[in-house]
Amino acid sequence: MTDTTGPDLRELASAYALGALSTEEATAFEAFLAANPDVQKELAEDHEVGALLSLGASGPGVPTPPPGLRAAIIARVTATRVAVPKRPVPWLSLAALTALAASLVAIILLNNSQRRLRGDVAARDSTIVRLEDSLTATALHLTEREAELNTILDPGVSLTRLSSTLAPEPAIQLFWNHRTNLALVHAVNLPPAAGKRVYQLWFIPRTGRPIPSVTFNSEASGRALVQKVSVPANVELTAAALTEEPEGGSTQPTTPVILAGSFEPGKS
Repeated sequence: MTDTTGPDLRELASAYALGALSTEEATAFEAFLAANPDVQKELAEDHEVGALLSLGASGPGVPTPPPGLRAAIIARVTATRVAVPKRPVPWLSLAALTALAASLVAIILLNNSQRRLRGDVAARDSTIVRLEDSLTATALHLTEREAELNTILDPGVSLTRLSSTLAPEPAIQLFWNHRTNLALVHAVNLPPAAGKRVYQLWFIPRTGRPIPSVTFNSEASGRALVQKVSVPANVELTAAALTEEPEGGSTQPTTPVILAGSFEPGKS
């Protein structure tokens, strides 16, 4: 019986008889031998030849083998021997490995995309906060400007300018609302008072001492704005003045007048 599937293991019979097969080859050949009686017969003959070769001498009834026979047989077997394939180790197929690699790449790209998206969202939120703060500041500024304009443009408002001979000339505009008896003070070119000093506004009555009013300081630009300054009521006022005083103000002027301006007659 001849095996027609796979390598021709019949060629290994001689090598098996001589012990020239590897362990794996011998195991495969033994399985083949069990199912092939013809090969078993050949193997018996090979065993006899092997025995004669192993004796290496002649005896009664034993033919003397030609010189080099053993070497020739082993060379022939070795030249025709077919390696028995090893059983492959179960592992992932190429397609599965490719799919796995693609999945890993997709996960990495997704993570990177998520990180970029989180960064974009954080930047957007920060921008929104800045815009909201800017809008709030703008709205507050507009409210203040509207209040200033309402104060200045009220029909009952009179303007008194407090001037000086200093250069550059500082000036104060005092908008007095006679209906509400409140004033708005706007200063320009007024250098900030140094140290623990402030500017103080005074209302000058026709008779009596100057009446102390608000204290304030100017910005580095020389500008100052003071709203809702109470104007003394039931007093005939003739002028307003500005002095520099200690922080917290004084009850009476302690320095020379820096700026002064007279009210229009009949407006007090």
